[in-house]
Amino acid sequence: MCHVRYIAASPPKTPALSENLDRQFNIAEQNYILAGGFFSMALDPQKRIVDWSIYTNPNRWIRGKRDFEDTVPATAHIDADFDENGRAYLEEPTEFYEPIRGVFYLSWAESSTWYEIAPGVALGVTNEGLLAQLRIDGLAMPKVERLNLWQRLRQLL
Repeated sequence: MCHVRYIAASPPKTPALSENLDRQFNIAEQNYILAGGFFSMALDPQKRIVDWSIYTNPNRWIRGKRDFEDTVPATAHIDADFDENGRAYLEEPTEFYEPIRGVFYLSWAESSTWYEIAPGVALGVTNEGLLAQLRIDGLAMPKVERLNLWQRLRQLL
């Protein structure tokens, strides 16, 4: 899981009448959820990432060497076909792990450009600006020694 907080660009101002009325009548701006399989991402009213959750099993990851693309710093604003409840759905991503650098990828498509949205976290987008991949750098996974049945039985004795 990851939670993101944004620093206000300008100092707080005196609330406008409409903001006071919204607060009094408990009217809140729409938040958004983007989900796909074991992955979900929450967005604020400006469609900036505020948190995400990944529920995954490392035994399912595709492991191997991958090219590591340079990034451009950016704040991501995610747009999708959100329904009236602020929900949008993606297909389940493919999971990749590059063990030499310790990089985990969720992939929906090939990326043409990478944007660093936080230290060690990048989003890859297609030429059309669509979300293609999420990359988490520096994820060291301990090497798991796989024992056959005979080796496991010997450990129990």
